[in-house]
Amino acid sequence: MYGKSLCSFALVLMLAACGGGSGSDSLSASAKALKESAQQSASWKPLVPGTSWQWQLDGNTINETILDGVKNPRKMYDVDMEQTDAQTIARLKAKGIYVVCYMEVGGWEKYRNDAGQFPPGVLGNPVDGYEDTERWLDIRQTAILMPIMLARLDRAKAKGCDGVEPDLDDSYAEDTSFPITLEDQLNYNTALINAAHDRGMSMGLKNGPNIATAMAKVADWALNEQCNHDHVCGGYASFIALNKAVFNVEYTRPDHMKLADFCPADNKANFDGILKLSSDTLAALPRSACRFE
Repeated sequence: MYGKSLCSFALVLMLAACGGGSGSDSLSASAKALKESAQQSASWKPLVPGTSWQWQLDGNTINETILDGVKNPRKMYDVDMEQTDAQTIARLKAKGIYVVCYMEVGGWEKYRNDAGQFPPGVLGNPVDGYEDTERWLDIRQTAILMPIMLARLDRAKAKGCDGVEPDLDDSYAEDTSFPITLEDQLNYNTALINAAHDRGMSMGLKNGPNIATAMAKVADWALNEQCNHDHVCGGYASFIALNKAVFNVEYTRPDHMKLADFCPADNKANFDGILKLSSDTLAALPRSACRFE
């Protein structure tokens, strides 16, 4: 049952054992490994540019009608994997909506059902803004973390998720308290994406603008927050060049961002942009889109 997943896990361990350099040589070597591993399986359905989408992670009942009026036949809905039941996912899919399920892969959340499975040795500094509930993970400790993540992917598959949004998958650049390298990050992300593919699900890149070019070779789409606001959209062009969707969300709060402020750039780049209230709400509404609506 887990044959391919264990192979993917072995791949990341072998890559880690070989050691990693730094700078452009390291990135080039990792990109090659990413491309090769991406070709191991092809049973998942990718997402392409020109996909209308919605993102609701507030823990409230999913608004299943919010995309009903969208004329675009390609639709994606991103929901919380643990908090969304299989029946809701099935109803969304019956409408022809591709359902992506959110799960954190680089951080520990004390309110998750499997929080007790993470030993203290893999828990690092608190995540900024979530000091009371979340801590960074030592993603180098794959022997401990991968079984937990594989179990999460199994639950996502059992619920009917078509894809997975892997949050905090760029922790190498954060103050985690661990000496995580770029190589560590690419290896970990690759193992997770392979495991999702083995289960017939896609997996994207969440944020990580500095690794977008390398990750485009293996991730199936990208979801970024505020790349226009932060002036870091450039790397995501690598996804578009491979006909992989780039989902961009900008926020009204706190800088009063409006559709007119970023939609021309998103449309020109062939990104699928939406506007929501703030990163700490992510309720069903408000939601406005740049195109197809």
